[in-house]
Amino acid sequence: MRKNKLLIRSFIFLLLAINCTLIQAQVKVQVATQVTNKSIYWTPGMSVILNAERAEIFCTTHKSRTIDIELSIISKNEDRKTAESDLKKMKFLNETKGNKLYLRNYIELARNESKPGSALKVIYNIKIPENCPIEIHDYFGKITVKNLLSELKINSEYTPIELNQVAGKITVNTLFGDVNASSLKGQTYIESIRSNISIFNLEGMIKLKSSVAEIHLTGLEKAKGIRVEAEKSMINLNFIDLSDFAFLFQLNHSELTKPEELVLKYSKNEKDDIKASFNTSGKQPQVNINLNFGTLKIQ
Repeated sequence: MRKNKLLIRSFIFLLLAINCTLIQAQVKVQVATQVTNKSIYWTPGMSVILNAERAEIFCTTHKSRTIDIELSIISKNEDRKTAESDLKKMKFLNETKGNKLYLRNYIELARNESKPGSALKVIYNIKIPENCPIEIHDYFGKITVKNLLSELKINSEYTPIELNQVAGKITVNTLFGDVNASSLKGQTYIESIRSNISIFNLEGMIKLKSSVAEIHLTGLEKAKGIRVEAEKSMINLNFIDLSDFAFLFQLNHSELTKPEELVLKYSKNEKDDIKASFNTSGKQPQVNINLNFGTLKIQ
């Protein structure tokens, strides 16, 4: 008897689950979209400053002497009228002051108007001249930058970052946003908190300051200098020929894995504190690693 009751209850729960699934499947998400296009004439010395939130930002370069912007605002809601009404609450500002072009998206509410109940997203597609500097601020979004030859600054939170074929001076500050990059040239500085960093094909110099990260650097044959300051992190460095570089290690409560040919000269070698060097007598590019509570692997 008890077994039959359990079977009946299980059957009822199954019917309820199927019914809920069918109801959810019948609810269609309504999408409202607004697209804005702008083209601004660019003169040498002019830069772009973009302040965004919940935005997917795609920035690349072109041969034209214009800054071209395609902005898409997307509103999603089960009710179409609500989606369309909330779409109008997202505003886009572009203004030029001196030699700076300011871009921004923001929520604007009339008096006693309710906050948007829809899921709002903004997508920027930006094309700029190769030598146009750009500064990007984004929160809870995504940033992709390609083929830039000038200065790039990024300040972001909860935003993954992808860089490809970027030269010049690069500065990135990221919180909870992984950085994936390839073909970086010039001077690169990355400061990260709880953000993994993966870089392939590095030319020029790089300085990383990280907390709680997995760091992978490969394709380092043309690197001019590497400096990593990290804590609670895993660092993996890949070299083709170790003799092309000079190494300085300062490791505290950290584990070191290295090939046999990397014969270190120790200035301090205690249980939880290591200071060592390799190949520092010449003029090779320097690899300087300062690590607290982590692992360092050299290949």
